[in-house]
Amino acid sequence: MAKKNHSDLVVTTHFDYQVLTPTQRTIVQQRTGEIRERLQRSAQDIWEIGQRLVDVRSALKHGQFETWLKAEFGWSRRTAYNFINVYETFQERANLAQIDIATSALYLLAAPSTPQEVREQYLQQAKAGKKVTHKDLRKTIEQERPAKMLPETVEVSLTAVETLKKPEILTVIPRSGAADVAVAVDVIAESVLASVNPTAALQPGWHLLDQQHLIFCGDTASPDFYTLIPEAAFALAATGDDWDHDWLVEAAKTVTILPEATLQNSLIEQLITLFSQRQETVIFPWLPHENLIAIAHRMGRKVVAGDLSPERCRRAMQATGLQAVKIE
Repeated sequence: MAKKNHSDLVVTTHFDYQVLTPTQRTIVQQRTGEIRERLQRSAQDIWEIGQRLVDVRSALKHGQFETWLKAEFGWSRRTAYNFINVYETFQERANLAQIDIATSALYLLAAPSTPQEVREQYLQQAKAGKKVTHKDLRKTIEQERPAKMLPETVEVSLTAVETLKKPEILTVIPRSGAADVAVAVDVIAESVLASVNPTAALQPGWHLLDQQHLIFCGDTASPDFYTLIPEAAFALAATGDDWDHDWLVEAAKTVTILPEATLQNSLIEQLITLFSQRQETVIFPWLPHENLIAIAHRMGRKVVAGDLSPERCRRAMQATGLQAVKIE
């Protein structure tokens, strides 16, 4: 049998480009190549990669973006949004020309949770020739926002929480010092609301339940979700996916992470009772259990929730029996 030359080898990918339209395929394949060329990770390269990721995200349907990321680069959504945040935060590529800044510091500088005044201060320092490090930037952010300091992750088992009888909770992360904030229903001010057909597939974007609960049909690891939500008493992150929702430790006093397979009505009720009070806000960044929102509503909590799957969102909203409107 004749040996194959390297030029004869066929490179395969797990991302199915055939499901795309010719226009989509051209854009996505071109941007894929351009991103690979810019993986030297200079500040300007990162900006350009973020720009091209935004192009790809716009060209693909919900769910396809993450599949493409993993197939082409082995990236999680969190990795992609590090690049995207840099592009969206610094409006012009030229702003990053000839600055001395560590890659990790650039990602932190562009994070939605970084105060604007800190961002401008360090960008000016970098332009003046001072090297910006992640350690120094993080220290300044913590001094500027003491109530928002990231806590240490505390591992606990159910034996430490006597009232819980279900499988082990992977992580409970408490955050102290933040005042309770009600659900930010005012985000719908001056918006156009449209009735939602409970039997139809949900359209991407925000939905309002019973004039008090906010539900996002889309990627909850994206700024479209986490930059708009209020602070909450409790967040329940039940997922079988990659953990790429680090912003939760800043959004909620207590964060519980556990496998979605362990979710049962009684466990959901126990966790909500333990870590929140009536009229406080709870966050569900995934909706693997159709009764999550319904249980929290029945217990008098205000809910901010979402899921990348339109079907999961639809089932969770329908289970509440509440009137839903689309926020345009």
